[in-house]
Amino acid sequence: MATRAPLLRKASGSRLKPVADSLETVGFVSKGDRKLLDHKAQKDYYDSIVKRYMEFCARHAKDLDAAWTSLPKSASDDATKNPPASLPSKPTGTTTPSPASELSTILLSLRKLREAVLATASTIPNIFSQQVHLFSVKVAIQAQHPPSYSPSLRYLIEELHSPSHPLPDSDLKEVISYQILDYACRLQDLGAAYELRARARRKYAFHSSVVDEALHALAHDDWVIFWRIRRGVDSNMRAVMNWAEDRVRRHALKAVGKAYLHTDIKWITEGCTGEKNLTWEKLVEMEKLGWQKEGDKIIIRRPKQKPPVNLTPIKEAA
Repeated sequence: MATRAPLLRKASGSRLKPVADSLETVGFVSKGDRKLLDHKAQKDYYDSIVKRYMEFCARHAKDLDAAWTSLPKSASDDATKNPPASLPSKPTGTTTPSPASELSTILLSLRKLREAVLATASTIPNIFSQQVHLFSVKVAIQAQHPPSYSPSLRYLIEELHSPSHPLPDSDLKEVISYQILDYACRLQDLGAAYELRARARRKYAFHSSVVDEALHALAHDDWVIFWRIRRGVDSNMRAVMNWAEDRVRRHALKAVGKAYLHTDIKWITEGCTGEKNLTWEKLVEMEKLGWQKEGDKIIIRRPKQKPPVNLTPIKEAA
């Protein structure tokens, strides 16, 4: 037994040693890391990212929308920032990473891979580069992180889609739609969005009734059409349109406030916001509404009471 004790202590110590994250052990090509300059290594790393993405979706399946929007706002609002790299990997009292930490790792890993793909663009298959950038765009759009999807959208359309290596028609239509709606919804630049659509029609024979109706709804402040379109699109398109969510909701509430004295509560919480599960209390908290609830009605403002008419008969002069 005496001869085995050191071995047992050594084994016990090795079990306590933290296992390095396979995605985080790879560095950036721009900082001198050469692990991803080999195409096979790139494919293996891409497969690892996809696997981590699938695990993320499965782990947070019960409330995936909340998980997707868990990144700190500052990381999404500033288009000059990369995904946050210093988020705590484990919240206090839990054994699994936080959604924000998982997203950060996935987005950073995709950026490392994109750098490597760009650095080896002349030696790797174009179709693989398209695959990496398209997947990166979809993940980053769901995470609402423009620095990770906006450059890739441009690169896919302007560089990776070519006569010799065209994107599939469905993918090309998809990325053009993302780009146009990103300008209209996130950047609030309808002029640029219409210009992009016109250029895409000329150059790529692009057409999308969804994009057409969304632009029309935003240009004419038609929240009814905007919410209808948003309900009918897939999760990626919805995530891009969500950049305009607050703006459209507030315009709807402002218009209703000017036009009505009272209205049905369901029409306010669903019709004006596009959400089926939003409660009146939550809406009041979000928008600081001063309207009053009376049963199933919302009293927006009460009509002013007219002063009583004096009906005292006028005495005739003697």
